[in-house]
Amino acid sequence: MAKPTLEGLPAELLIIILSQISDWESLRSIVLSSPTCHRAYLASRHELLYNILKRQYGQLLDLPEAITAIRSKGLYLHHNEEEAIALLDRWRRRDEISRWSLTLTEPIGLEEVIKLLHLHKQLQFFLEDYSTNIPRPSWMDPAQWEHELPLKMSDCEKRRFLRALYRLYTHANIFGLPEVHPQSNSIDNGFDNEQAYRLFFGAMPPWEYQEIGCVWSYLMTQYGSVFNEISHALRNAMRDTESRFFGDVLPDNECPPSGVVDTVDHLEKLPKYAQSLTSVGPDFLYRVLHAKPLHRRNLVIANLRTYRPLMGCWLLNWVFRVPFTDPADRYDVPYFKLFWSTLPPIDQPNLGWKRLGLMPHTPEQQLEDVLEMNEEALEQEWPWGYALWDDSRLKAWKAPLLKDRRGYAQIAAAPPLLLLTAP
Repeated sequence: MAKPTLEGLPAELLIIILSQISDWESLRSIVLSSPTCHRAYLASRHELLYNILKRQYGQLLDLPEAITAIRSKGLYLHHNEEEAIALLDRWRRRDEISRWSLTLTEPIGLEEVIKLLHLHKQLQFFLEDYSTNIPRPSWMDPAQWEHELPLKMSDCEKRRFLRALYRLYTHANIFGLPEVHPQSNSIDNGFDNEQAYRLFFGAMPPWEYQEIGCVWSYLMTQYGSVFNEISHALRNAMRDTESRFFGDVLPDNECPPSGVVDTVDHLEKLPKYAQSLTSVGPDFLYRVLHAKPLHRRNLVIANLRTYRPLMGCWLLNWVFRVPFTDPADRYDVPYFKLFWSTLPPIDQPNLGWKRLGLMPHTPEQQLEDVLEMNEEALEQEWPWGYALWDDSRLKAWKAPLLKDRRGYAQIAAAPPLLLLTAP
């Protein structure tokens, strides 16, 4: 008696079997194994892919944030102000909207499901890389840090990281610098809109902004190795020539895009553009890191436009401090620490932010009145991700910020302890 095969099963049963597969690679392998499986897949593609998305990422999946990120693509504020502000307003009111509508909790159609899968493939890459290559905190012994890596992040730490990363996609799509393609001559140096900034940054509590800063700092460090690769390759190409100009020596198909880096001497400026390149967004960085060397070089050099940062103190101090708007204004209450204790861990600040983000205060004071005014001091802690880690990890690491603030201020004033070095 012949053994039963997938091809011999009824289509309805085959679809049920396919729906039990929990990862895309396994599903793809089975679907491509026979025309019968492929037909069953096409008949229920939307449901099968959506099931994989939910099973593969489980509790780490934040659909309102993810859907906002993919829908913000192409809504650069300069050209789509009304649509961008409307999207940010829906994102801001996501909890309210989810009670009576699925518009921010369910993807609309197959195209959005596919976009969500692509987005989470990128997020998974960055999450795994972060746990392996995060810079060593300055106070930690190199041998101890080597033993720590790769970090086994808790679900809450992963969710903080991914929440920040979702928002960096949205930030880049709406507020960031639009990507310039190597063949293009168009340049756009950004667009400021106070209403939109308030709608975005004012709608999150200050520690969530600090989480974004920590992930932003990590993304920015990724360009270091790219700059080294570009500089090394171009210097080697010009090694045996007297001219310093690439256009005099290199053939057209090997010459970098002109405008910013036209000579060997210009290569020294590359690190100054790390912040503006990060403003183009995580999607751009992902494609840069996965491109072939020549295409990677041209992508990067074509997008060297400004030294101006689009994150950090420059932004927050534009109107001194972005005031709380709904829903973040719920945190601006007396006895706010008591209020925090009623929230899930993902909605609370970690111990690192509690120590650095608040000035000395009494319980009766409201949160906005006691926020640390020295934003630069907080920004200096971004490289090691101070706002992302669980309290237990900070204690195990014996992070200096857990000490008395006066003692930590003396430590933080010393440049060697502020500069973080790679493992």
